[in-house]
Amino acid sequence: MPPPPGIQPPASDIVTLSLISHTNAGKTTLARTLLRQDVGEVRDAAHVTLFNESYRLLEQDARLLRLWDTPGFGDSARLLKRLQRERNPILWFISQTWDRLTDKPLWCSQQALKNVREEADVVLYLVNATEPPEVAAYISPEMEILGWVGKPVLVLLNQTGPAQEASLEEAEVNAWREHLKQWPMVREVLCLDAFARCWVQENRLMDSLAPLVSETKADAFKHLRRAWHQRNEEVFRQSSRILAELLTAAVVDGIEVRGETLWERIGIGRSELNKEYQDAREQLATRLADRLVLATNQLIDLHGLEGEAARRLGRLTQEQFHLPAQVPEAIWSVVGSVAGGAMGGLIADLKMGGMTFGGGALVGGLAAGIGAYALIKSYNLVRGGDHRLHWSCEHFREQVRLAMLTYLAVAHFGRGRGEWQESAEPAHWNTVCGQILDEHEDGITRLWKSGVESNAMPDSLSKSAHALIHDCLSCVLVRLYPATSKT
Repeated sequence: MPPPPGIQPPASDIVTLSLISHTNAGKTTLARTLLRQDVGEVRDAAHVTLFNESYRLLEQDARLLRLWDTPGFGDSARLLKRLQRERNPILWFISQTWDRLTDKPLWCSQQALKNVREEADVVLYLVNATEPPEVAAYISPEMEILGWVGKPVLVLLNQTGPAQEASLEEAEVNAWREHLKQWPMVREVLCLDAFARCWVQENRLMDSLAPLVSETKADAFKHLRRAWHQRNEEVFRQSSRILAELLTAAVVDGIEVRGETLWERIGIGRSELNKEYQDAREQLATRLADRLVLATNQLIDLHGLEGEAARRLGRLTQEQFHLPAQVPEAIWSVVGSVAGGAMGGLIADLKMGGMTFGGGALVGGLAAGIGAYALIKSYNLVRGGDHRLHWSCEHFREQVRLAMLTYLAVAHFGRGRGEWQESAEPAHWNTVCGQILDEHEDGITRLWKSGVESNAMPDSLSKSAHALIHDCLSCVLVRLYPATSKT
């Protein structure tokens, strides 16, 4: 429990991180992502932040993890030259007062350095990774300045772009480690992009901070670190439950059709049969799209994000959702964006209301002589044990893929990025999800058969679906972040 209002934890139970960088590297943007709330001002300009700002990153049992957002360094090279002329450069620098209107770069540098010297237990030094380390001329003087302060430094690579394959990310990190090894106060280098980070990367940040905190605060940080992990893992478990309900609904969903057997129904006329199956397919596709948008909105809320587009989609009426072909394009954009263009056939299948199958043309649905069973398959449907039409196992398998990709898209969307919006996601996510699908093929088939063929109770299906998607997502994260899984 937090202490009573107005009472601060003991000084030994406050662990302070100072977020510092060259100006306009994205400190406030990253602060928003870590805090899960909008703080400060974000603009693409130098020295937007003029004063040190303190935020409560996490508070648990009278222990506080505090984050300082600083103005950052300005003209680092000129500042270093001034410091090198002094016998005690840090004390001289702190004693100076510059006019923030006439010499803003030096003013901001002074504020940042005072914060590091007086407040920080560990320095989080943020760099713009869009340029190679040897090209960033400001790195060397700023490292020299931080070296005089004597606080441990953890370097964070920001603006790395969309999530990369593990080998590419590790190569980028190693390049920075090699460049920064000449400065002994730099203890570790990690990727933590404010736009595309994942909670497992945040956990690794906390793990990397543990050996850098002083002995007097080690117990407090151990407690805070555990609370941080538990909070992230609880969000992960709740995300799995949301997606489990999505998958459970998919296997129990079905459309009543006329009760004749398949062979008896051939006599009613092929065109009438085709229309009945197409109508069923369209109803199922509409329901699926509706559930997917709802689940995405729930994930967005759960992860502390906001998004006007998501809220607007959530308010759509059933009339607007009448037929898949008539669903507003914005909805299919959301459905497609969480898949990053990787779902190909399934998204096309949804948009066409069953007129495609796996991305290809309708296979003989209107051809002469087609049997009822083949006609059902052409719409990716099956007849269940309850004599209703359901999604086929193959289609359900792709829905599991879509659930995983939806989770990844939300879990990697940093708060610093602003409101939830559509974006293209990394292609390698789909490759990894395909591998996980293959490895869980038996479990996916069992879940589908339990709902479609055996009419299992929803509670039982929900438990099975939760175990399945939780394990699938865990495997995906381990595959995407192998280094993190070893810490």
